[in-house]
Amino acid sequence: MFGGLKDTLTSAAARSLVASRIERYGKLTELHLDSKARTITAEIVLEGETEPVAIHVGRYRIGGEAGKHTLTVEELEVSRAWLKNLLEDVLVGKPLHVPSLLLVALGKPG
Repeated sequence: MFGGLKDTLTSAAARSLVASRIERYGKLTELHLDSKARTITAEIVLEGETEPVAIHVGRYRIGGEAGKHTLTVEELEVSRAWLKNLLEDVLVGKPLHVPSLLLVALGKPG
């Protein structure tokens, strides 16, 4: 019952964090987390483009230890082939630091 509400509220917090990290490249227009399914869906309008790019993280895992948690993307779909190739090279399988605030949103109790 509360899982959907939690995901909605924490998606908003995550949206702010992600938007600030990618603002040089474009504007984040949508971000949805599903902590139960461990998926992330985003839409970004890249700088200089008019059509949005859809990104779907089909599976991720949380690792690390207290204060040093990481998110590792395991499965990724992107609506632009060249961007999918780039993100597979630099993102998939590489642990990314996750702020403690987002742990619950991503499905791991803080």
